[in-house]
Amino acid sequence: MRLLILMLTGAFILAGCGDTDEVPIDEPESRETEKETTEVVEEEGNTESEEMSNADSGENREAESDGEETENETVEEPAEPVNVMDGIEVVAGYWINYSGEDDARGHMIRTNPIEYNAGQDYTVTTASYVSYFYGDEFIKTNNYGHDGPHIIESVPEADRLIVSFSEPEKDTVQLINEALEDASAGNEVNTTPDELIGRGQPVEEGMTGTIMFGQDFLTGDDVFTGERIDDEGNFVDDESYYVTGALAYKTSEDYIITAPAYISYYSGRRFIETVEITAVPAYLPEVNGANYINISFQENHLLDLNIIELE
Repeated sequence: MRLLILMLTGAFILAGCGDTDEVPIDEPESRETEKETTEVVEEEGNTESEEMSNADSGENREAESDGEETENETVEEPAEPVNVMDGIEVVAGYWINYSGEDDARGHMIRTNPIEYNAGQDYTVTTASYVSYFYGDEFIKTNNYGHDGPHIIESVPEADRLIVSFSEPEKDTVQLINEALEDASAGNEVNTTPDELIGRGQPVEEGMTGTIMFGQDFLTGDDVFTGERIDDEGNFVDDESYYVTGALAYKTSEDYIITAPAYISYYSGRRFIETVEITAVPAYLPEVNGANYINISFQENHLLDLNIIELE
């Protein structure tokens, strides 16, 4: 009996210990948490994948766009040579002679003026005369008298050309705006005597001389505001103009003016004429008998006006 009681008591004790050590697990909640965690991870993974995919797509689109831009970029090809005489009217029965005169010759033809850029080469394809001008001011005429093609002389002082040629050459003569491969240079014969060669536009490169006045002069008491000298030698009111006092002038010297202006020439106090200068730099016109000049100029040229007496 006592043994039975001890056995039963031991059984109860063992049962009680087993209940105390066991930790209950809420399986449904754990599974839901695990599922939620898994879904969050999957969503983050999907988001990262989408972002990477979008980034890749963007890079692909940029690459495609760059490729398209590269394909669409036009490669500039060298311009084809042009016959600059095309479309230029010609005058039959005349040529420009060594003095720059429009000379009547029944067997000759000349072009009207052609724009000229001394910074590039030109080729005349057959025997001809090439006359150089700066505006209407004649510079010289060169003779390219045998066959061709010839690379014509570069004349920096010129901005226009006239080509004269004999009637038999009218179907073959061209003036090409580049040096052709089979053309040669240095074949010109200058048919204008040295004493008749015009100066054309001044070339500033290598120019040396003495500046006749500085900015101190232009802002000093010898410059008057609000007036200019007209074509009759009268001082007239003009708010936008300045006029200088008298400046010494010698017909034996060459002068360059660097800004547009009116130049009024005097012999002592006697007025001779007023000349307008628009394209600069320019030589002052030579006026015989003059020994003084006055310069009328607009206010906006105050800082860039100078007269240079060339050496």
